[in-house]
Amino acid sequence: MTLDNEKTYPDICFQILDELKRKLAPYLSYHSYNHIIDVANVCNNYIKLYKIDDDMAKLIRIAAICHDFGYTVSPIDHEERSITLIEPKLRPILTQEEIDIVSGMIRATKIPQQPKTFYDKILADADLDYLGRNDYDKLSENLHQEFLYFGVIKTEREWLDLQIKFLENHKYHTLFAKWNRRKLKLKKLKELKTK
Repeated sequence: MTLDNEKTYPDICFQILDELKRKLAPYLSYHSYNHIIDVANVCNNYIKLYKIDDDMAKLIRIAAICHDFGYTVSPIDHEERSITLIEPKLRPILTQEEIDIVSGMIRATKIPQQPKTFYDKILADADLDYLGRNDYDKLSENLHQEFLYFGVIKTEREWLDLQIKFLENHKYHTLFAKWNRRKLKLKKLKELKTK
């Protein structure tokens, strides 16, 4: 796998990030620019950990920064919107096969997650990495505010029930996340159940 035009890869990434910074609405307190940077940083950790080659690393990084691009238009079916909106931007630098790989990784973030490839698993786990981290409460509160804005929930009880159900049903896919994120996630689930 090779990128068609090596020199344009960083430019396209910076252009997409700049567009996200400008277009993501301020009421997106969770699905924000910071979330996208967080997912990209977590993906970088996976790339180093698993010693992923440069060509695939680029595709993972592109998928990471593009996975919530659909939120610039709507939260509904945002994964498919992301793919549709991003494909024309990627055509100058990626082959159709590479675009399909990126699209697969983006689709792997859809809840409930059903990643098909190892790379899909990386992006899926990176997207929900916070579930097993010490910043869970802060990021969860950002999602809480976003859900209130969209009317997904109306009461604290609904939010608590939703968190518990989500954590009970969620599973990590990579060995790294299973070993390094699962324990804190289960601890948080136990805490929530005592409330």
